[in-house]
Amino acid sequence: MTSRAIYAARRAVEHAVTVPGVRPLRLFPVLWPLWQVEISANVYEEQAYEVIDRFLERAVVEGGIDSRDELARFFGLQPALVDRCLAFLGVIGHLTVDGGVVRLTELGLQSLRAGVRLTPKESRQKVLIERFTGRPLPRRYHHGSLHVLPEPRIPDHLLADRSRFLPLFTPTAFEPAIVDALAARPDRTEYNLPSRLRDITTVAAQDAYLPAYLVETERHALLAYTAIGDERDTFLEEICRDVPSVQLKIDAETRLDRRELWTEWLAESRHGPGRLQQLRNGVWRVTLSPAAFSGAPRLSLSSVGSFQLRKYHFLQLWCDDQDLRGRAVAERALGMARLSEVRTQNDLVERIGVLADRLEVKPPSVADLRAYATTNGLHDHLSHLDALA
Repeated sequence: MTSRAIYAARRAVEHAVTVPGVRPLRLFPVLWPLWQVEISANVYEEQAYEVIDRFLERAVVEGGIDSRDELARFFGLQPALVDRCLAFLGVIGHLTVDGGVVRLTELGLQSLRAGVRLTPKESRQKVLIERFTGRPLPRRYHHGSLHVLPEPRIPDHLLADRSRFLPLFTPTAFEPAIVDALAARPDRTEYNLPSRLRDITTVAAQDAYLPAYLVETERHALLAYTAIGDERDTFLEEICRDVPSVQLKIDAETRLDRRELWTEWLAESRHGPGRLQQLRNGVWRVTLSPAAFSGAPRLSLSSVGSFQLRKYHFLQLWCDDQDLRGRAVAERALGMARLSEVRTQNDLVERIGVLADRLEVKPPSVADLRAYATTNGLHDHLSHLDALA
């Protein structure tokens, strides 16, 4: 298991509040139930024919010679040598010898037509299956950096925040026919099952859990987010629409008076006085003084414009000091430069633009970020900036 932290909840909220025409209300961290299925299959390696092997196969197909003795006489070979060749070709699945009659298999015929000796090798592969519907997960979910957990809990050292994840449950039992149906699909390569694999069988199916965030909207729709990208997870959203029990679980969680919830939080927080307000998109915001963002035990500078989570609700943390918000953008932008998915300066500039727009400040240039890192002694960030193409 990788030591990289789970995709943070605030990233999901930060995107959800920007979706046009949507008024997000609550966020639910969930562990989505999957099956991680190990399969065994044959993959055919292309090898050059041994001269005798190829001519023996041609004699059977083109010459109609179908016995060991006739093959030995036709080529003037010792019967023992023909036996060894036939035995080898039988082992790799090119022919059968039944009652002394030699016949080429489909693999043998295919190899002869291709002019290469196709030799089967065992391949082990893993595919992920969504447990509510039995649908295979697209190939993008099989990326090595995506957390898929073997049990319905997240180790503390992998949590980016203090989110408590709710395990979703379905009693559906795994059936090997699910893999058979996947193997028969013409688009199976899109689900991590390469087309070159043959004779696919299920070896084992284990429970697995995908950390995800479901954002409930005012119209009782659910937006889904996972670590496959910064945008919404449309695959899981489709499952949510098709599986009523997911929405029912969300509906069962108590709805709180948000003004009362955040007034109580503010009184307990020791972040000083704050002004609560509900924005036009339905999001609640608290405006705090610059002193509230001065580091532990205060809020971090990078939390300006982001969100506080409490009892499945979220509150935007704000400050009217434009200079402080500009420094917050610089700090977070330097952190973005370290992300594996940010490979070029254009990638970084695009992300900075979105962040600066949300914090209502002018986006800093890469040169500005370099100067900020130098001035504030953030030298380890400079190498990441310089590494961007």
